Formats: sequence, structure tokens, C-alpha cells
Amino acid sequence: MDETISIVEGNPQDELNFLIIEDSQTDFLLIERELNRASLRHRAVRVDSRHALQDALDNGRWTLVLSDYNVPGMCFEDNLPMFRACFPDTPVLLVSGSVGEEKAVELLKLGVWDFVLKDNLTRLVPAVERCLREAGDRAARQAAETDLRRSEERLRLALTASKTGVWEWNIRNNETFWSPECFKIAGLSDSKLGLRDFIRLLHPEDAPWVKRELVRCLAARTPFSAEFRIIASNGETRWISNLGQPHYNGSNLPVRMVGTVQDITQRRESEAQLRRSAAVFTNTQEGVSITDIEGTILAVNPAVCAITGYSEEELLGSNMRLVRSGRHDTAFYRRIFETIAIEGFWQGEIWNRRKNGEIFPAWLTISPVRDEGGRTFNYVGTFTDISRIKQSERQLAHLAHHDPLTDLPNRLLLRSRLDHAIDRTARDGGKGALLFLDLDGFKNVNDSLGHPAGDALLQMVAERLLGRLRETDTLARLGGDEFAVLIEDLPNPQEAASVAQSLIEEMKRPFLLPEGHKLYVGTSIGISVFPDDGTASDSIIRNADAALYQAKGGGRATFRFYTEALTIAANARVKLEAQLRYGIERREFVLHYQPLVSLTDNRINGVEALVRWQTPTDGLLPPARFIPFSEENGLIIPLGDWVLRTACAQMKAWRDAGSRLSIMAVNLSCVQFRQPDIAEVVEAALQESGLPAHFLELEITESGLMEFGPDAEAKLAALKTLGVRLAIDDFGTGYSSLAYLKRFPIDKLKVDQSFVRDIPADTAGTEIAAAVVALGKTLHLEVLAEGVETKAQRDLLRRLGCNTAQGYLFDHPLSATALGEKWLR
Repeated sequence: MDETISIVEGNPQDELNFLIIEDSQTDFLLIERELNRASLRHRAVRVDSRHALQDALDNGRWTLVLSDYNVPGMCFEDNLPMFRACFPDTPVLLVSGSVGEEKAVELLKLGVWDFVLKDNLTRLVPAVERCLREAGDRAARQAAETDLRRSEERLRLALTASKTGVWEWNIRNNETFWSPECFKIAGLSDSKLGLRDFIRLLHPEDAPWVKRELVRCLAARTPFSAEFRIIASNGETRWISNLGQPHYNGSNLPVRMVGTVQDITQRRESEAQLRRSAAVFTNTQEGVSITDIEGTILAVNPAVCAITGYSEEELLGSNMRLVRSGRHDTAFYRRIFETIAIEGFWQGEIWNRRKNGEIFPAWLTISPVRDEGGRTFNYVGTFTDISRIKQSERQLAHLAHHDPLTDLPNRLLLRSRLDHAIDRTARDGGKGALLFLDLDGFKNVNDSLGHPAGDALLQMVAERLLGRLRETDTLARLGGDEFAVLIEDLPNPQEAASVAQSLIEEMKRPFLLPEGHKLYVGTSIGISVFPDDGTASDSIIRNADAALYQAKGGGRATFRFYTEALTIAANARVKLEAQLRYGIERREFVLHYQPLVSLTDNRINGVEALVRWQTPTDGLLPPARFIPFSEENGLIIPLGDWVLRTACAQMKAWRDAGSRLSIMAVNLSCVQFRQPDIAEVVEAALQESGLPAHFLELEITESGLMEFGPDAEAKLAALKTLGVRLAIDDFGTGYSSLAYLKRFPIDKLKVDQSFVRDIPADTAGTEIAAAVVALGKTLHLEVLAEGVETKAQRDLLRRLGCNTAQGYLFDHPLSATALGEKWLR
């Protein structure tokens, strides 16, 4: 049989496409007749070969397949899988005249939807309509199922993307269902998780109220919604959000609850961070403002309002130009944003204006806020009112250049003004002068009345000196009781002398302190004229200081101009200081010892240690050549310590050798006595040498003791506690108070040699010596006369009752070796 495809066209708009597999044209037409009789608008295609069938299946979409069972060259059982493979949802209707009922049932099981016998085609249309209805129902169900699957897939993806877990609780039997995300949130493996297991995960602090809330929601028929903590399997605390919807039966009893759960730990931490940031934003003392790129204010914190004086309502929506001070030009603000564009921020000092019009300095930082593309959409500015800092800076700058006590320029500001004055004189050909002033007797005020009185005096001195100077002159305090006056535009050097004399006269008037004390202090002045005496500030200052030293040495309350001779003397002093330091380091000093002789039996009972300087160039120098200078520069401290240790060690050696010497007298300088640790120094020398304290006698000059006033008593008491003897040297040359002498724990008075030198011929000297000896006896003190050089002096002193003497009559100071050979055998 030739391959045949017969097509019967119906309405072109019909969607029913029937594929009819029939080898008989007659049967095909009969089928068509029944279909047309039922007014089924369709398009039918007849195929009668396998090739035609394959082509139809490949190129068409069929609503219904009608097939004869016996078509030559084709097997229906083979064709049926082809139909199912190509169109699994297309109905297949068997139309045949030779299929038995059993076979038809078998074919129905294989996938045939229905069958009709050719000899009863009246059943064809109902069968076709039934197949089409069933196919439509199947398609609808499949579409619904597809939609459901898609909806479920979307829900699953949404829950997965949102990290939301789903749970169900069967209230009747307490069975639960948990989605995988629930297990993930709890940190558990995907296993059975009961209600009790979930309750055990609750944080101990949250479990009670979570249970109560769940019971309340079930009773009130309201959804359960809560955020609480759980303890995950790894011990980590997590925050979760739990939503549950209860379902009730006809008796209004809850039967189940379905809900979702989300891990909100990160959200809670972000919220906490936001709260902290908000707290910082609100409570920080720095002003914080947020603007758009045009400068419109979007947000401000309370500090901005407090600093500027504007309310938040006044600032929001306004432009930052509202607080501009007007001190900065447009170029200033343009540079700010150029810097932000390059460096990512700007920071610096800026002047703004408060609401009341007050201009104030601020330290401002501006940072941009950018989106993912790097475009700026906001600016954040933080600023601090630095008015107080500015004020502190001004105060510090003032303090750095002014004396805090008198508010006068200090040494630093004086030097700056001196440098400026030197430059002016060099440029204009003029002259200037620098005057150095030192108060005479100021130390006695401090020692007797205390430092507060001394400070008050200095303030009064500054006020008086200022009253004597021009506004163009500079009065400075250099420290202690030292002042300086810088005079510019000096007509001639004599004018500087006139100023100096006027200041001296002004200082001769008494000062009346607030406490009622009337004080008299003078001043000595050294003058250096520039450019005559120097063209650099260092040399002018040095020369004025040298002139001051000369003035103080000239009797005080006077002034001296600088001369070249002063420079020579100053250089000599510098050289002497260097040699003295070198001598102490190289141990060039030696001790000589002068005998102390009893006037009762002419026997030696002690020695006085006297230091000598064995210089490499000038030989042996007496103490008058270097002791005063060492006291001025402080070198007497290390030198005196050496003398003390060496004398103690020598006395210990003599005592160990069998000597009966009972006194080693050592002079204690006023500078040494002024040291707060003098008692500790003496104690260390005694311990180092092993000498018992009662063999050591410390000699302190009368004038030195009087300098310390009441403080001397405490120092002497500390030394006396060690067990040493104490003697007042050069007695009679000072202004001792008998009340002080009575309280001082002293053992000996040494009559100064100036009273011994001319006795017995000098009646006045004899009377003074007699008075001192009598005073000593009255106070139960030993009396020693210095500078005894004649027998007549010795005999008179003996008759007066003097105990001990020393001087050239008995012997000169000797080395330790010479003294031992001559006196101690």
C-alpha cells in the first residue's frame, strides 16, 4: 500500500488537531463523518505508513490520536510508546473492528485512553469528547501541580535566601517538624528534634517568659511573636525571631501551630551598635553635623546646638553658611574640598559664628560619605570649640615669656627684645644699654620672714622699678632677686648712669609689707652699653653680669659700667673654676693641721684641719685663694666632703697609733651647712672612717649661723645628735643674739684673731677678748683664741681664763707626717 496522508480541513481557527492512523480511506471518511456530525471543529490528518507517522509526530502538535489496531506495516503496540514519548499528555483513542475485549483491556493498561469498535461508530464522538475532557482535566491538574511546585520552590528559595526556618507543632501529640534551616540555626544535625529538646535550647534567662508568652497566645487566640536567645550546640548564644500561628478545631481547642524562625543575632548586634553609635552621636561633646553635597544640614547632635546657640529646628534644612564667621574667603573653603577630594578628609582650625554673633575658633574634621560607586552623597563634620584651648595657648605663651610672680618679661623675652634692639642700633646707628640689678640683703628677708614675704617684696620692687622707667624700656626678672633693664634709643652712656642712680635711690626707700614689716633693701647695678661693649646678646649679657659683680664687690648700692678689665677678671674666674674642678678630680688638695694648745699645761689636745691646693703650676695655694670662689660656684660641696672624710680618717689613724689627741676641728662652710642632708654627710664620713663622733669638732662661722636665723637651731641639733662637738668660729665679728647663743647646742667659742692681734697693747681689743672669755664661762662654753703669735698674748689670755689657743706662737699648719713627728711622739 502506498503511503497516504489525508487531510480534512475544518475551521482554520480551530485548535483541535486529530491524527488518524487508518489504512482504509473508507473507514477514515466514516470517522470524519461522525466527527463532523457532532460539529467538532477540527483538523484531521490520516497516515497509513510508519514513515508518514514519524513525520507527523515530528512536525505536528496533536490534540487527539485515533488509531486502527491493524494497519499494514505498523504494529500498534510499537506505535503506542512513540505516542507517549512525543506527546505524553495527548489522548490515544483505539478505533478498530478486530480487537477483542480482553485485548482492549490490556491496551488500556498500556496507555490507551478508550476504544471504539468500527461497527459501532455512534460511540465515537462521546468517546472523543470524554477523552478531550479528561485531557483538559489532566492538563489543568498538571498546570496546578506545576504552579504548586513552582510556588513551593519559590517559597523554599525565599526561606533559604532569608535564612528562615519553618516549624510545625502538633499540640495533641507534641510531635514537631523542623526544616533544615531550624537545625542550622540551632547548630544541630538534621535529626529528630522534639519540643522538649527545643525548650532546653532556650537561654535560662529567657525560657520562663517565652513559655508564659506561648501559653498566653494560645489562650488569647493570637499569633505568637517573640525575640529571644537560645544556646546553640557549640555553646554560642544566638538571638532568634520566632513567629507562630495557632490553629483550632471546631471546639476552639488549639490543635497545631505553624511558624517560622530566623537567626537575628547579627541584626541584634547591628541594632546594639546603632544604639551605641546613636548614644555617641547624642552624648559626645563634639559637635557632629551631616549635610548633603550642597551643604544643607540634614542632622545635628545636641553638642552642635550647645556650641552654636541654634536650636535643632533652626539648623535642619539650613545651609552650613549659617555659622560662617566671615573671616575666611572663598578660596579657603575651596581648598578644603580640594583637600577632601585628594586625601579623603580635611582637618584644621576654622572660625565660626554663634547665634549671638560671637566668633569662636573650632577644630573641624570633614569626611565624605560615598556610595558603592565612589560618589559622594553626604559630608560628616565633627568639630570642637577650642576657645578655651586658644585662651590656654595665649596664657601659656604669656607664661613662657613672663615671670609668673611679677608678670615681668623673663630672660627669654628679654633676649628676644635685646636681639631686636641690637639690630635697630646697627641699622640706625644709635645706642642702647642693658642694666643688671641684684637686690642687696634679699636673702636675709627670705631666711628671716619666709618665702611668702620675699615674694611680696619682689612684687613691690617690680612695681617701683616700673614706675621709674619709660614705657619704651623693658624691665625683666631673670630669677631670684635679679632684674634687668633694657634701654633703647640711648642718647649717651651717661643717661644709663642716670637711670641706674635713680633706681638705686628708689630702692633706698623702705618697703612696708602687708604684715607690717618695714624692710630696707638696696640694689647693685651693672651696665653694658651696646654696640660699644658688644654686638651680640650673649656678650652684652655677659658684660652686664660682670659689671654687676664688680658693683657688688665695690660696696653695694652702687653701679658700675663694664670695662675690659672686668672681662679679664671674668675670664680669670672661668679659668680658676675649670682648674678647681680639675684639681678636685685629680685630688690635688692636701690637708695641713695646726695644733690646738691648752693654755693650762701647754700640751696639744687637738688640731684644726686646713685645706691647701697643691697646683702643678703655682705650687701650694692657701685657702684664701680658692675657698671664697668655691663657695660662690658650689664646688665647696665636693671639696668640703673630701676634707671631712680625709680629716676623720687621719684622726682615726692617729688614735689607732696611740695618740691622745681628742679634737679634730674641721671648718664647715655656710654653703655646706645650708645643704638639707648635711647631718647625713657627716654621719657617712664618721661611719666610713670608723672615728667616734666625739673626736670630731665642726666649726661654723658666726655670720654663717646668723644667716639661717631660727633654722640654724634645728640643723645644729641634728648634728649634735650624732655626738660631734660644735664650735662658733670668728666669734665677735658677726651680730650674734645672746638668745640664740643660749639655745644653740654649741661647745666652744673661737675668739677671732682680729681681737687678739693687738693685745695686750690695744685696750679695746683686750676688753673684747675679756668679754668673750667671760661670756664663754657664763654659758659654760670652752673658749679658744685664734692667731696667738706672742707670749704676751698667750699670758694675757691665760690670765683672762681662756682655755685653748692656736697660732704661729705654737706652730704653723703642718702636714700629717710633720705634725706626727713633731707633736705626737
